[in-house]
Amino acid sequence: MKKRYKLKNKKLILSVFSIIILFLFTFNVTSSRYMRTLMGEKEDVVAVPILNLDNTTFNYTLKNMLPGDVDESDFYVNNYESEKTNEVLMKYYLKVKMVSEIPVTITLSSEDGTILALTDDGQTEEFRLPYGEELSTKFHIKVDWNKSYNNYEYAGKDIELTVDLVATQVTTG
Repeated sequence: MKKRYKLKNKKLILSVFSIIILFLFTFNVTSSRYMRTLMGEKEDVVAVPILNLDNTTFNYTLKNMLPGDVDESDFYVNNYESEKTNEVLMKYYLKVKMVSEIPVTITLSSEDGTILALTDDGQTEEFRLPYGEELSTKFHIKVDWNKSYNNYEYAGKDIELTVDLVATQVTTG
């Protein structure tokens, strides 16, 4: 009987010892993987870039415009949408494209009235857009149809143009 008791005691001790080793091994492996992930070389932050101009394009159509007419409109570039605000430093430019081939003069100006120079392909200078607070930048577009361009081939045609917003993330300020 004493032998049986010793044998059961050894099995119990061996079982408890095995469970402790298994627990320590599992805990160390799990802990080391978690720590390795947590303490990576650099901190990864997911940032949300938000910049909108009615889904990055402002479509502008003028109907029944005649030579000598001028039309003006405002549009806004925002760094927020609903309750989300841009979380990255960005730069952007606007690109004006004529869809129709009616000879008009397009003038684009900033909120303070400064006229923005357009390149031959209709591109403005680049603007920086900071992050962290809601910002809205107002732009003004003016379409002027010079009355000396009164050719019959333009009669009844709409003036169509688009303003595209082209943005990229900037790594340094």
